[in-house]
Order: sequence, then structure tokens, then C-alpha cells
Amino acid sequence: MEIIERISQTLKERDKTAIDLCKTLDIQTSTMSTWKARKKDPPARYMPTIARFLGVSLDYLLTGQEPPAVQKTTSTEDELLDLFRMLPVERQQRYLGRLENEVESYTKELKYLDEGKRLSI
Repeated sequence: MEIIERISQTLKERDKTAIDLCKTLDIQTSTMSTWKARKKDPPARYMPTIARFLGVSLDYLLTGQEPPAVQKTTSTEDELLDLFRMLPVERQQRYLGRLENEVESYTKELKYLDEGKRLSI
């Protein structure tokens, strides 16, 4: 599938119009019609804007495949976040305050330790 075909298909799937895309790109609708009729892909300078407008990645726009998701947190962090989300908002706020205090205390302790984790005054 050509890029222009992928753009047209994604426009339909997302209930967006070619007219709105052309306004976003600041081009005439005839320009896009020409791309479609000639099965010519839009110039590279438009690709990031098209991807943002469609809510897809550049990888998808160019290849038809989304890049693999990147894990940004560890399983322990995910578990902590899941537990945190189970708390009501007021308890979340209270816990954040306690956590901030713990980090502040830990940071102060680090000032008094050397590289060997020995007390240095």
C-alpha cells in the first residue's frame, strides 16, 4: 500500500476529512487530489504534520506498521503505580507527601556518606 493510500484509509478510519488535513498542511485540496490520482506520496516535509493530524507514528505512515512499544518502567514500578491507583485521591496526596519527605531525608543522608557509603563529616 502506498503512503497516500494509507493516509486516505486512516482519514476514513478516524472520521477526518481530506479538507481538514489540507487546511492543516496549508495546501490546496487539488494538491492532495493530484497525489491520490497519480499515486504519488506527499513530500517528506509534510509527513510529521500528517502523522500528528492522523494520530499515528511516522513509522506507520511510511511502512504501515507501528513501532514496538518501549517499556519505560520496571515491573516493580508498574506494581507500585497499580497499588497507588487503587487508593482514593486524598490518600494518594497523603502518600505523595510522605514519599517526598522520605526522598528529602534520603538526600540529606547522602550528603554525609562518601563513595564507600561510610559516614564522612
